[in-house]
Amino acid sequence: MAEEETKKESKLEGLKQNKMLLFIIIGVVALLLIILIVVAILIFSGGDEPEAGPTAAPQQQSAANKGSAANPNSNLLSVGPMYPLDQFIVNLMTSGGGKRYLKTSISLELSIAEMQTELETKRGVLRDVIISILSSKTFEEVQTAKGKQKLKEEIIERLNEFLVDGRVVNIFFTEFVVQ
Repeated sequence: MAEEETKKESKLEGLKQNKMLLFIIIGVVALLLIILIVVAILIFSGGDEPEAGPTAAPQQQSAANKGSAANPNSNLLSVGPMYPLDQFIVNLMTSGGGKRYLKTSISLELSIAEMQTELETKRGVLRDVIISILSSKTFEEVQTAKGKQKLKEEIIERLNEFLVDGRVVNIFFTEFVVQ
């Protein structure tokens, strides 16, 4: 009878060890599956935009980088050539008798570096367009992050209407004060 009990105990221990081994295997497989999914997501989400080389056409680069203004979290590790503009100080539209003004500095991200000569010749036009857009805004429109993002998109769209050689891909407010 003692032998039967020892055999039953050894079978129970064997089953417990098998169950434990099964749980360990399932855990390792689940962990590997999670790691594989994360790696696949990183690989497939990062390769959507083609590289902007010097031989690519400006329209292709613009299409590839157009998401920069629409998506503030876009890839800022590969920022294109920059063109800083002078400081802007404009009065904001007010509904009451109060006076508010906006003081900002803007840098333009360009699709190609060769655009800088075109921007130099059209500097007055670009400043006029930006001043017109900024002065047409109210304090409420520019105080929120969403409002600033809409402002960026509007400026990019209007500036690109005047450009021939390339496109403004994104703009960056290097200074933004509303008072």
